Amino acid sequence: MRGHVSDLEVSVVVPARNAASWLAECLESIRSQRPREIIVVDGCSTDATAEIARSYGARVISDEGRGLPAARMLGVKSARCDVVALIDADVVIPPGALGGLLDEFKACGYDGLQFGLVSESDGPGYWGAALAWHHNHSRVRSWFGVCATLMRRKVLLSVAFDDTFRSGEDIELRIRLEEAGYRLGVSSTTVVRHRFADTFDAARDQWLQDGAGMARTIRKHPARAGWMLALPLLATVRGAGLSLLQAPRFLPYWAGFVVYNYVALFGEILRPRGGALSVGGNTAWLTATRVVPMVTGFLFWALAALMLPPEQIGMGSAVVAAALLTVQLGMLGVGQATLTLLPIQSDGGRRLIASSLLTVGASTVVVASAVAGVTFGMRSGVGHAWHDPLVTAIFMATAVFAAAAYQLDHVGVAQERSDRALGRSLVQSLVQLAALGGALALGLRELTVVVGAVGAGALASVFVGLRQLRRAGASPDWRGGLRPGPAVALLKPGLPNHALMLADRAPGYLLPLIVAATLGPASTASWYIVWMMASAVFFVPQSAGFALQTALASVRPKQRLVSSALSASLALTLAAGALLLLAGPLLLNFLGPQYAAAWILLPVLVPALLLSCVTQVYFGLCRARGRLVEATGVAVLAAVLVVAPAAFTALEFGLTGVSMLWSAGQASAAVIAIFRLRKLSLALPAADPVEVQPAALNQSTGIEKP
Repeated sequence: MRGHVSDLEVSVVVPARNAASWLAECLESIRSQRPREIIVVDGCSTDATAEIARSYGARVISDEGRGLPAARMLGVKSARCDVVALIDADVVIPPGALGGLLDEFKACGYDGLQFGLVSESDGPGYWGAALAWHHNHSRVRSWFGVCATLMRRKVLLSVAFDDTFRSGEDIELRIRLEEAGYRLGVSSTTVVRHRFADTFDAARDQWLQDGAGMARTIRKHPARAGWMLALPLLATVRGAGLSLLQAPRFLPYWAGFVVYNYVALFGEILRPRGGALSVGGNTAWLTATRVVPMVTGFLFWALAALMLPPEQIGMGSAVVAAALLTVQLGMLGVGQATLTLLPIQSDGGRRLIASSLLTVGASTVVVASAVAGVTFGMRSGVGHAWHDPLVTAIFMATAVFAAAAYQLDHVGVAQERSDRALGRSLVQSLVQLAALGGALALGLRELTVVVGAVGAGALASVFVGLRQLRRAGASPDWRGGLRPGPAVALLKPGLPNHALMLADRAPGYLLPLIVAATLGPASTASWYIVWMMASAVFFVPQSAGFALQTALASVRPKQRLVSSALSASLALTLAAGALLLLAGPLLLNFLGPQYAAAWILLPVLVPALLLSCVTQVYFGLCRARGRLVEATGVAVLAAVLVVAPAAFTALEFGLTGVSMLWSAGQASAAVIAIFRLRKLSLALPAADPVEVQPAALNQSTGIEKP
């Protein structure tokens, strides 16, 4: 390190927002270096950040809430020196280090030179230690960044941060600096301390910011898309491998890292700037939200199939199918009504959320009792399960928890936070897997293990959802939710949509029950595993229908929306179906010989999934244009064609016959949909006029204003 008596000709810029707990130590370490000036750019902090900055002699300016890239540029523009040090508030500079880095900067002719970073946790807990271990062992340490960096002021003013970025601006800046030929580096001899907050929230925010930043960079620099799309996965493989060898306790960290990085990355990629989601993008995002839990669901049933006899799996899948059917019957259209009513509530929707959860819960209890009573009276199939009071109780609880979790998904969409729904689904799936694995490890091999694990996952999802609402300031107002007005307001628009949804989805929930009643639990187990695979693909055309419905509700030009939705649906379904045909037989063979023979069902189901693309786009168009009676009629016709002869077909032709029957129902609906789509598409306007109906504004919703 050099000794110097004069002030360093460096302007230090410290962007800080609510950094009171770290800022004093950071500024003390900077002041001891004797730079010419310290500029703290305050991001509208609500703590003592600005006061602490002034107490250390810093010049304080405000970025007026414009974000970190804008804050850094404000500091650079205000700087008086030709060399600027960008120092984040979580950095501590050792004595003499700033002068040492300045010497290296000048001697080697750098335009930008970052300190070496030694990361540490700000507490004794797990998450800070995991973040620090990751960064200390990551190749990112050798990548030029801007959290503790010297830069030539004229270079920054010329190239500049992109202030449309909310995160990842350092990576994007580095790309442009390298393309412009500037000399950049990371010091191997002069290091600083880099601190991480010791909470899960801090780790999650870091992952989400990393993923969203990479997505924005991919948009701006598409030539680098391949490498950046693979980067989180490559980092996870490398980091998990090192953790396994050196620090096994950090393995759970990498699960969160890869999940949240890709959730943020794909969520940002599929959200066009300055507008709503495209039909194709919306279809892909909704599909991802549904399919990811389906993947973990398959792992759940695969684990159960490896550990339990087929009879137990068959009965367990029948009970779970009965619970899922109960959820669909008990929703009463409340979820879709929530999408319309929640955004206009003056109390943030607290009473409406409470009322929706209470309404769905009460109706689910009634429907679950009816389903159990009817199937018990049939004295076959799933009805045998109700002889065990514990199974019956777990079935009732699972249905109620699953219905509440499903309604919370609708609340998240209405709040424009569908990422919360994906997070809850992942938690639900992981808890299911953990509960099943734990029970099997303890030697439990009962029917209640399967059903109880599903119920535990649904309960975990509800707890996470309520916590998310509390953190967002939208905790349910249970007292206000007990009033009848909000429930009536939810049911009035909800029930008409409910009929179409039931008719469309009923065969999928009824067929496992029919197979259990006619062919027995062992056949039900094979059918349910194959049906889980096919359902993962079926979510693609369903998502296309919902995406089209959303797009048609906007004022965008509409004449090409139907063809766009159909093209996206067919392309994604074809790709997913091909993958199912290739991987499905291998997975079934892995589960054992009793499942391997069921591969023959896949070539029967996949063509029908492609036909459903037309039907689901048609249903989306009908929902958007108010043609619910017509669409419901088509769905009822297809359902009757499948369900009515299902028992006879199962007895005579087995599971292959059931698969062909479902495919025939899809083909019948698709033929009608093709003819109706042609006619309805031609009638679509270029764009709907923006029109406000006074009567609609004055109509009472039945929800009391505070």
